[in-house]
Amino acid sequence: MRNTLIMFTTAMVFSFAAAASTGSAEVKLSWQNPEKFTDIRPGSGTKKAYQQRVINAFDKMWGDFAKQLPPGYKLEVVITDVDLAGDVEAMYSGVGAGRTMNDIRVIKDIYFPKVSLDYVLYDQNKAEVAKAAGVKIKDMGFMQSGSLGMGSREFGYEKQMLEKWFHKELLPKTKPEMAK
Repeated sequence: MRNTLIMFTTAMVFSFAAAASTGSAEVKLSWQNPEKFTDIRPGSGTKKAYQQRVINAFDKMWGDFAKQLPPGYKLEVVITDVDLAGDVEAMYSGVGAGRTMNDIRVIKDIYFPKVSLDYVLYDQNKAEVAKAAGVKIKDMGFMQSGSLGMGSREFGYEKQMLEKWFHKELLPKTKPEMAK
């Protein structure tokens, strides 16, 4: 057991050292009270399981954004609120005593996605490049913009919105001429 622990610890140190030596960018994502977010409700299933699904999907999105940052950059993001595209509404099926109620997420242009966050962007020298608190990102035209079929991918509207914001607001701050 002790040898296994030593080998595991050694492997973790080498993995960390390899990641640090390649200078790859990093995104650290934190969630501030996701149970209190405006809309992170499931159409079906448990709230806790759906919340975890949303967190996993957003973690992957931000991981993809990290790949677009210059080597050595680090982005720390705190998600403070999420309002997913659409709204959860009751749907009734059946008739009479056999009638059941299920919740479904209805996507309409009036239910646009919104995310609130705080962030700090550091360059490869660990110097702060950009910082903002209380950033509110929304896409009121989410159904008119972007690729067809975006709504068929889970959280596609949110990813599209965050990607636009990332490319417009953060990536330019990684260019030397923009940092001055």
